[in-house]
Amino acid sequence: MKRIALILAKLFAVCAALGLCVVLYLFSVGYFDPQPAIGYLHSPKELPYVDLDALEDRFEENGVRFLLGDESAGYEPAARELIEQGAQVLIVSEDEDILDPALLRLARRHSVPLVVVGRSPQLQEMEDYDKLWYVGSNPALGGELLGEEMAMGFRDGAIADANGDLLLQYSLYLSDIGPYHQALSYYALQECEHYGVYSNLLEYLDENDDPLPFTAEALAGQQKPELLLCTTAGDARFLYDLAGQLGWLEGDAPVRIAAVAENPELAQALVDDGVAVAASYYDIDQITQVAGQLALNALNSQFAGQGLELQPDETGRFFIPFGLVTTIEDE
Repeated sequence: MKRIALILAKLFAVCAALGLCVVLYLFSVGYFDPQPAIGYLHSPKELPYVDLDALEDRFEENGVRFLLGDESAGYEPAARELIEQGAQVLIVSEDEDILDPALLRLARRHSVPLVVVGRSPQLQEMEDYDKLWYVGSNPALGGELLGEEMAMGFRDGAIADANGDLLLQYSLYLSDIGPYHQALSYYALQECEHYGVYSNLLEYLDENDDPLPFTAEALAGQQKPELLLCTTAGDARFLYDLAGQLGWLEGDAPVRIAAVAENPELAQALVDDGVAVAASYYDIDQITQVAGQLALNALNSQFAGQGLELQPDETGRFFIPFGLVTTIEDE
């Protein structure tokens, strides 16, 4: 009996030793380390600068948790909470071109890399923190792309010169008059002029020189523009419906619509549905891919551009070109 007990004790000791070796090995390879995490901060407007579902899938494939912050109290408290939850990198969605100074101080204090999407931070902010990166699109690029298409369309007749004055008579509709949308429209018109097509803004005003609302009742009897320019897919569809109510889509010189859309699918739908003759678009898929890879690189302390065909400019900004869907070349 004692012999059996001794044998069992030896077996237990051997198993315990083997188990201890396995545990020590697992510790050595980081098996019990906390799962790495990347946090995301929404902008106040919660605009779709990146595809959150695609980011989550990408990080999950790489064994990384994706944490969403609660920005109701501001960027800095939300970022602090994410860092306390284990976030080692933060993706920050930004509507303005100035980052929250408190957020920057927090990131520096904890040495947390920031990947900004949406509006680009100021050059000085980029230079002051070497772990600050930007992925996005310059609105000038989207405007210029659309403006070239507008000019080509006017020159080849896809956008009719209804009164024969060689001026593109246009009306601008911006439901969001923020600087980003204003820049898109401004650069579209500047690029149009660069290609030799000059334009004239049709302003619809009442007897007090106040802008008329964009409604069929208010604009009835007003001069029909040759082009309606807008900077969101929703605005393009609104204008198309309005033009139909006003009879501007009828005849030999129907009004045309040129738009900027928020993603490739919306731009393609505008053209496929006959709403717009041309639509440039914010390439959310490419921006999501680059932002995700940047965050993973930062998490692994790799060079920011590792695994990317695109490289940053000297300030650390990755500018993604706008895309374009058009029918003008076919007309």
